[in-house]
Amino acid sequence: MCGIVGLWNVSNERPLETVSTMLDAMRHRGPDGRGTLEYIGGAAGMVRLALVDLSDRGQQPLWSNDRRVAVLFNGEIYNFRTERDRLEKAGYRFRTTTDTEVVLNLYLERGLEFYERMRGMYAVAIFDWRQSAAGGLPVMVLARGPLGIKHLYIAHPNGDPQQVIFSSEIRAMLASGLVRAEISTEALAGYLARGFVLQPDTMIAGVRMLAPGTLERYAPGEPMLRKRFWRMPPYAPRKETLDEAGDRLRAVLNESVALHAMADAPIGAFLSGGVDSTGIVALMRKHISDLRTYTVKFPDLAGEDEVKEAIAAAQVYDCHHTVVEVSAREVRDVLPRFAGDLDQPSADGFNTWLISRAAARDVKGVLSGVGGDEWFAGYPVTRRMARYGSTASGQAQMAAGHVANLFVPWLPQGRLRERVENLATRRSALATWLQGHTVYHESLARQMAGLPCNDGLQDAKFAAILNQDCDDWTKESPVGLSCLLDTRVYMINQLLRDSDATSMAHSLELRVPFVDLALVAFSRSCDDEFKLRSDGGSSNRYYGSGSKRVLIHALRDLLPLSISNRQKKGFALPFDLWMRGELAPLVEDTCGTEAVARRGLVDPQIVAAIRKNARAGVPGITYPGLWTLMIFELWCRAVVDKYRQPAVADYVIGVK
Repeated sequence: MCGIVGLWNVSNERPLETVSTMLDAMRHRGPDGRGTLEYIGGAAGMVRLALVDLSDRGQQPLWSNDRRVAVLFNGEIYNFRTERDRLEKAGYRFRTTTDTEVVLNLYLERGLEFYERMRGMYAVAIFDWRQSAAGGLPVMVLARGPLGIKHLYIAHPNGDPQQVIFSSEIRAMLASGLVRAEISTEALAGYLARGFVLQPDTMIAGVRMLAPGTLERYAPGEPMLRKRFWRMPPYAPRKETLDEAGDRLRAVLNESVALHAMADAPIGAFLSGGVDSTGIVALMRKHISDLRTYTVKFPDLAGEDEVKEAIAAAQVYDCHHTVVEVSAREVRDVLPRFAGDLDQPSADGFNTWLISRAAARDVKGVLSGVGGDEWFAGYPVTRRMARYGSTASGQAQMAAGHVANLFVPWLPQGRLRERVENLATRRSALATWLQGHTVYHESLARQMAGLPCNDGLQDAKFAAILNQDCDDWTKESPVGLSCLLDTRVYMINQLLRDSDATSMAHSLELRVPFVDLALVAFSRSCDDEFKLRSDGGSSNRYYGSGSKRVLIHALRDLLPLSISNRQKKGFALPFDLWMRGELAPLVEDTCGTEAVARRGLVDPQIVAAIRKNARAGVPGITYPGLWTLMIFELWCRAVVDKYRQPAVADYVIGVK
């Protein structure tokens, strides 16, 4: 685990110094060491958080025996021991016990198909001098793992694809002085609409995220080669009983948790008390004798969280459990730092930041339950999608939604348009899912950012994502479509991106056993009826809805007997209470008319109207509405303002 950066074919008088500055900006990602390499036309480097092979031998870059190929690697390859044994039998030599050296030898063995035998989370940069002079400009290969757990940002000075800057974090790119800290207005509008930035866009103009399951090859004098090497497998349910599906899932989970729990440094777990984290902790105890677990408790939310369930689970599995109690006053004090640590703004991630801060005092890595809800239909919006498509009343609402959608473009902004837009979200399963992930309606968000309204743009964006990632998504059931959107949109763009930024801000590696290729294969081969009843069920309790039925069945001997009849609570934070109390001055400071006008990125009159509605107690306005605006302003102060200065290099993104 580490952070990686690099310059390739970029005019810069001191590339190694620039890379060093970039590494300084993300030293939190790697307190255990750093390494660099330099060549004519660029340099690259890494900061290391050591979890496998803690010795100095594991420092990167790692070189081939003939020193013609080097690798910088961020992430973990969980099947690296099996691959190492195979490679050693094939004659490849190893000097370390790291997974990074396995990646290097897979590239030497298989070339651009090196990813085919890698199971894990990763962003990797490979430098190959076998076709050029030593020390000259190498062939460079950048790749990101198929499930998007680790991230790789890329920029091209002056839009030239033959010049490349890459980094694990945006802040490092800004620190280079080669990228201006200028906001992308389109990305801002998307953030206001959804609470996260939709990849490959980023909040910084001219910076993009490498797509999951994609590699790019750069060679001197040749066009850039981009290859999408992984797509979602088709939905092909097996003919099996619930018992058979549960047994199959249990075997997959046993293996995934065992692989994710392997490390040469202490590993703990986040424990919320729900199905996903409780199941992971139960399976981890087979591999870790002294397991540390962590739960966040908010005194302002007494009786509404799952702290009691988490404590009870920790006692059952004999874990060394820590309850991290966070007061409103502490939230007020740490919020500005949290916003900067996000790397780019998000309406989520605060709970992970808080619990990671506590866990990092004891362990270097943690396992999390992210992915359980996404693969196994755990969210309320999935139940709504199923009901609209399967019941008579739901189908009537869908018909009304189609009619309402025809009128939306002709209505002026205001309360009537808002009501019609809400009705229009029932026109399809996709629109229903989008409503469940909306902060401000797309048209209002674009107006806030000073962009023309473009009705239908949002649906088209998400349809394009699904078209790129899977075949025949329009034929999916509402449950299947929801799982696709949860995993390939929500999870990748918000949950995983936020989790990486907020955990690594505290030098902590977060591992996600549910976000694994074997789990993907299972989910796409498991009947949707085993994830959620096709009509959405009769209640929001696990038993009444059938939600996550196959997962609960797979873990039935490990989970409390009462869990199937428990109401799903989710991870709630008392945002409204905080923002009306301890955070009220900060809300005024960041969302007041003067502050918004001074920033000059969001329409201050619209924000003033939003604040008026918040004072009137209109639901959903304080959170997520004002929270999203507040986090954006705090992020701008911590990141944009820090790096908004004249660029020091010859070539600057956005400057001709």
